[in-house]
Amino acid sequence: MKQILAIPAAGKGSRLHSNVPKLFTTVSGTKTVFDFILESLNPEIDLVLLLLSPEGKVYFDTHVAAQAPAQVQVLIQSEATGMFDAVNQLVSHVLSLSEDFRLILQWGDQPFCDQALHDAMWKDLANHDATVPLVWVENPYVQYRFSEQGLQVAERREEEAVDTHGFKDMGIFGLSKSILEQTWAAYAEQAQPGNVTGEKNFVKYIGTLHPQFKVFWRLDQPFYKSLGINTPAELAEAKLYVEQREQLTK
Repeated sequence: MKQILAIPAAGKGSRLHSNVPKLFTTVSGTKTVFDFILESLNPEIDLVLLLLSPEGKVYFDTHVAAQAPAQVQVLIQSEATGMFDAVNQLVSHVLSLSEDFRLILQWGDQPFCDQALHDAMWKDLANHDATVPLVWVENPYVQYRFSEQGLQVAERREEEAVDTHGFKDMGIFGLSKSILEQTWAAYAEQAQPGNVTGEKNFVKYIGTLHPQFKVFWRLDQPFYKSLGINTPAELAEAKLYVEQREQLTK
């Protein structure tokens, strides 16, 4: 059973006002988002797939490749056309592999999804079709709203109503090969574009899995692991968190 970590990271980091791809944004000292992700790698992970823009690939080759682990493989998204297209390219690639696999899909702006979380998710996938860690937050950007009628996934960026408090994902998702084989092609074909962006949305795919499949909703993770870095304010929060954590361990 191959264990694959796939990271869509072809975004340009424009909201960070940076010329460096978000994946290689410095969080603390000289450590980048990618450095934090590398620290989380279990030795049993067989393949790390990075989906980069052409410019990101140049940056990787120039500044990162020499120190990157051997299991890192880079794919190129020639044009940034949204997260769904990035995930579709990664999923299509892993489904072309002959081996059975378990996949963790992690956004390229999530530095704090650590080895303990990865290990828990690999174990989840031994008994479930999918695993999705959720945290309870105020004004979720993406809300997973559960009811007797099923699951609704709402996105603020598409001007869909979200509650004042609710569950949001942590930017990390575990998926088995079997569930992708059964569901991905149909979703990719039938998914409706968002009201505002006009893009198909990956998180809506997660909503289609419940309750037909065995999805493990992991609710035991601390909020800090969900911190993503998309804006200067979020980067400042991540830097402050790391500084405070380092003070505690001195």
